[in-house]
Amino acid sequence: MEHNISSSSAYRRLRTNIEYNEKHPHIHSVCLTGADHGAGATTISVNLAYCFVANTRKVLLLDCNINDPHIHECFNIKNDFGLTDILEDNDYTNYLKYTKAIKDSYSDNELHVITAGNERKHPIDLLSGQSFKEFMQLMKSEYDFIIVDCPSLESCSDVIPVSHLVDGTILVVSLPETDKNIAKRSIERLKRNGAKVLGTVLNKVE
Repeated sequence: MEHNISSSSAYRRLRTNIEYNEKHPHIHSVCLTGADHGAGATTISVNLAYCFVANTRKVLLLDCNINDPHIHECFNIKNDFGLTDILEDNDYTNYLKYTKAIKDSYSDNELHVITAGNERKHPIDLLSGQSFKEFMQLMKSEYDFIIVDCPSLESCSDVIPVSHLVDGTILVVSLPETDKNIAKRSIERLKRNGAKVLGTVLNKVE
C-alpha cells in the first residue's frame, strides 16, 4: 500500500485501503510514524481521523508523541493532562475525563482526542509498560477505530512498543525531503522489531 497525500480525496482513498486491505484484513487500529522529523505524520493522522469519523461511529485519535506533541494544537485544545497522566496514575478506566469529544459536522459520529499530556524524560518506559497495554486493550473495546500519532523513527524508538499494540503501522515519507535510504532503513527497522507495516504514505507531493 503506497499513497500520495495531497487532497481530501487522497485521505479517503487511504481510509478505504486500510479498511479493505486484502493482505491485512480486519484493521481497527493503526499508528503513524515519520521516517524522519517533519515528514508530516501528525497532519496525516488528524486528517485520516476526520475521514474515519465521517463513516465510523466512534473514533479515537491518540497522541503518543509525548515530548513533541502537536495534536492539541491542531484542535486548539489544552494539553494540561493526557496520556502520561492516565498511565502514571493507572487511571485508564476513567479515560473519558481526559478526552475531548468532537462532533462530526455531517453525522452523529464522534471523534475523541486524547492529548499526550505533560512531557516525560523517558516516555518509552511508559509506552512499553503494562499500564499502556491495559489502556490500549480497553480502548480497542470502546472504539470502532483508533489512530495513534507517534514520533518519527529519527527522533526515538517510542513507536516500537506502540506498534505491537495496534493492528498495523504506516510509515510517512516526505517525498521532497526524505532520503530514499532513510525510508528503506525505517521500513526494515520497523519489520525487524516486529511491527506489521501496512505500507507507506508519500507526503508533500505536488
